[in-house]
Amino acid sequence: MSETVHYRGVATQINIPRDKSLVNVAEEILKERNIKILEYYDNTLEQLCSEYPYEYFYNTRTGCLYKLDNEEFEMNDEIIIAEEKSETIVEYELRYYNGGAGFSECLEEAFDNLEQ
Repeated sequence: MSETVHYRGVATQINIPRDKSLVNVAEEILKERNIKILEYYDNTLEQLCSEYPYEYFYNTRTGCLYKLDNEEFEMNDEIIIAEEKSETIVEYELRYYNGGAGFSECLEEAFDNLEQ
């Protein structure tokens, strides 16, 4: 069932060690959770963000992976905003009708608006 949803949270950029790739880090996170690596995803980064969309977000524009810490609020008007708190931390607030857009899609829009 589609409904208006409202999230407020913080996205903290995950530091990727020099000797690892985003895919390696995503694989480690999945293994820590005892999640089986599934073949039908293109890679473990896609699997991580697909299976945990409210916990992990990959920003395609910047190529950065973020750990999300958020809470859901009551519905009202649409809000899609993000504010950069430091180079590695972005606070966000999303309130949207989930029948017309998805969480990651709205988070992407909020991040895109950071530069404006």
